Amino acid sequence: MLAITVWFQGLCLSQPFEPGKAQAVAGWAEVEITPPLGIALGGRGGAETTANKVLDPLFAQVLCLRDGNGDGFVLASLDLIGLPHDLSDRIRTRMVQELGVDWNLVVLNASHTHSGPHMLRSLMAGVGPAPKVETDYFKALEEKLIAAAHAAGQTMQPVRVEVYHGHTDIGINRRGQNRQGQRGMHPNSKGPFDDRVWVMKLTPERGGAPAVVFSCACHAVIAYGFDYAAISADFPGAARRFLREALGPKAHAQFVQGFAGDIRPRILADLDQRRFRKAKPDDLERAGRALSGAVLTVLKSPGEGLSLDLAGAGDRPFLRRDKPPPRERYEKMRADALVATNAYRLAVADYWLKRYDSDEGFARGDAWPLGLIRLGDNQWIVHSGGEPCIEWRAKMSQWLAPRNLVTWGYTQEARTYLPTESMLPEGGYEVLDSNLGRESTPAPFAIGIERAVRESLLRQLAFIEAKAH
Repeated sequence: MLAITVWFQGLCLSQPFEPGKAQAVAGWAEVEITPPLGIALGGRGGAETTANKVLDPLFAQVLCLRDGNGDGFVLASLDLIGLPHDLSDRIRTRMVQELGVDWNLVVLNASHTHSGPHMLRSLMAGVGPAPKVETDYFKALEEKLIAAAHAAGQTMQPVRVEVYHGHTDIGINRRGQNRQGQRGMHPNSKGPFDDRVWVMKLTPERGGAPAVVFSCACHAVIAYGFDYAAISADFPGAARRFLREALGPKAHAQFVQGFAGDIRPRILADLDQRRFRKAKPDDLERAGRALSGAVLTVLKSPGEGLSLDLAGAGDRPFLRRDKPPPRERYEKMRADALVATNAYRLAVADYWLKRYDSDEGFARGDAWPLGLIRLGDNQWIVHSGGEPCIEWRAKMSQWLAPRNLVTWGYTQEARTYLPTESMLPEGGYEVLDSNLGRESTPAPFAIGIERAVRESLLRQLAFIEAKAH
């Protein structure tokens, strides 16, 4: 029998909810989602590395908000690399049924820790079928999240909602060049990064510990740099721990990952050597303390009161792919894999060489998960599947101006990296190499993706604003 322990904060409403007669109400809950040892770990391409220890447990937090009209918003934050499409859809469907909210107002966000379970087997070439430990974990994860959603829904209470905008330098752009001028995963101090930390605080009107939702954009890749086979929530988990130490053990701390596709922890950047150095255990604590410190600093300033007026829209714009790399790329991969006895890369090469021979199995584009949510007139959310690069934030802010925007990546489901069009001719990992092991196509995106994203967001905006306040 599956054992599920859910921690929650809040008071049950003693009277049925009456639309139009209530202020904002909220409930929240947390559940541990640490997988068993022996499960394959994600963020490594293949599934060869299995977990042999737990540095710190993984958690999921669920927040449920309702405005005065009874419209609801559900945010689930998960210490995972990402979610596959089918599992995400099942969880969202059941949350819609459990909490009675609109499909487009249920958001699942992954912290993208690279020290969590391998979740993306269905997206990868050459990894083989899922073992029982993985399929069992998926089933347990779904049940735990629904139990947490139920607990959040049962603890709704009136809250004061405030939003804060702070700053953090936790991230640095990773699309740099080496001394030979070759673009790769090198720290780029002149490249764009998101120095903003967004915070939403929910203070119970009847007293009690608050809920704090905080978001920034930075890859969670510190822990696996010093312990490759360990489970860890990485710096988001450390930040949550430090926030609870400061705000009280009953405080709810919930992290949301931003557009971190090309952003890595600044603490690992060796700018003199133009490289990212090997991580140390102390780096994890320092990054978590720096992020929590930025949150606590901004909470000392006056917050902006948010009058909830919830509405959401979702779309899957078609983002076209360009030509795949030449067949020789996989021929070389196969030859190198044989020399190195790398079974995973050999399987990837064979997977795609068969398709080059048949001229079949190359996806021409992606139906990309993209959504827009209005929390209130002065606060909007753009959420995207996959790994959007930070350059998208400036474009979206311009397209949706003058609305105050927070951008969340790694949402709803995993896909691949989403570079902007100016990045396409530059190449690099986010444009080219990251696609080589995908099961759909190794081809980079094509010109036209920005227009598709812009038109989708404007359609969603028109849909939301057509809804009566």
